Amino acid sequence: MQTDAPFWDSLVFEGIDDVDVEAVTAAFGTVEVLARGRADEAVCPGWGHLSDRVHDRYQRKLKDLPLAEQGFTIRLTVRRFICESTDCPRRTFAEPFSGLAAPYARFTTRLNRALERVGLALAGRAGARLAGWLATWASARDG
Repeated sequence: MQTDAPFWDSLVFEGIDDVDVEAVTAAFGTVEVLARGRADEAVCPGWGHLSDRVHDRYQRKLKDLPLAEQGFTIRLTVRRFICESTDCPRRTFAEPFSGLAAPYARFTTRLNRALERVGLALAGRAGARLAGWLATWASARDG
């Protein structure tokens, strides 16, 4: 398997400039990409100031469109920054990845768009069968 980061950057994150690929693994019918934010600082959504002070990190697991008939997952390391303004109601905030996924989402924007189209075209069980056949395995429990 190709583990060259520029290859995966261009394949998976085309047009998304704020993500770096750290590692790629493939096992049991699933390709998993470990990625992280590229920017050194982020803008506080509550106050609008730049911050480069990292408070913490956590991982998000995002399902993406299948790749070569295999499930595709992105493990994204997200940093929480400290807002340096004392007047800001938020003390910490997570770096945004608006080009990749909405806040709190478990699906990438691309997969969400594809599932919306399947749902609008077929709905119900037929849509769920097609999504399973496309290796997206979507259900109400996937959220």
